[in-house]
Amino acid sequence: MASFDIMAACRYGYAYVWQNRPLILRLAAIPIFVKIISYVFILGTGLETNLLRQGLILFPAYLLEGYMVCALVRIAVFTHEPLIQPPGSAANDHYRARGRDIQAGAVLYALVKLLTSLAIALIAMYAPQPDAVQGESEANLASFLAACGFIVVAMWAFRLIWINVPVSLGYSMKHYLHKVRGYSFSFHLFSTWIICLLPLWLLAMIVGDIVMNATGHTLETPSDAYRFFMVGVQSIAETCIIIISSIAIGKGVYFIMSGQPIVKGKP
Repeated sequence: MASFDIMAACRYGYAYVWQNRPLILRLAAIPIFVKIISYVFILGTGLETNLLRQGLILFPAYLLEGYMVCALVRIAVFTHEPLIQPPGSAANDHYRARGRDIQAGAVLYALVKLLTSLAIALIAMYAPQPDAVQGESEANLASFLAACGFIVVAMWAFRLIWINVPVSLGYSMKHYLHKVRGYSFSFHLFSTWIICLLPLWLLAMIVGDIVMNATGHTLETPSDAYRFFMVGVQSIAETCIIIISSIAIGKGVYFIMSGQPIVKGKP
């Protein structure tokens, strides 16, 4: 059964990001800027509810973000790699292979983001609705069974959302999926993601409430200042969450694939 120390991985992710925040700020500046511009365009064109078009507009931002995330995962997990200096042509081959791994991970990251937007849009479009002819009880039962089936499939497939992590570390997708074929591995990934997400999500909510009170934003009288300010907050929070959770999951994947333990101290 594929498993890893969830809390140790999360601690490693937070510790690495905090200790290397100057580097991460420099790497994340352009992806965050492009994402903010994309969200502003979505708001300006009224595409807030069109998830498929949102995914297409955000695709360039996803590519930049994916490259940044995969590079950081590689650096954070293989902390010894920058010190490796293979002799002669081996050095060139090594660093070219590393570049290909990061690029492949970035492309997979962007494609998974786009496919996720498509899947959510299709679910929202074709979700079963109560039918007067069918009867409310039968419709509710059909909706419940469909929801249960979707949750079971989505939980197993949750590992595919993070497929860019093992690829950026140089592992083949076939080898990775064979190694983590057990259903419980998805719960490890999901738990790691939730632990990395909650603190920043709560902080973003607090900031949102403060800005909402300051701008007087309500559903009846929306404030453009609030909406556009929260675009920046959302972009920064999303980027921080994906960096921390990717590094944490990367450490877990590395442990499963190599057997190397997750050090609970400093990165």
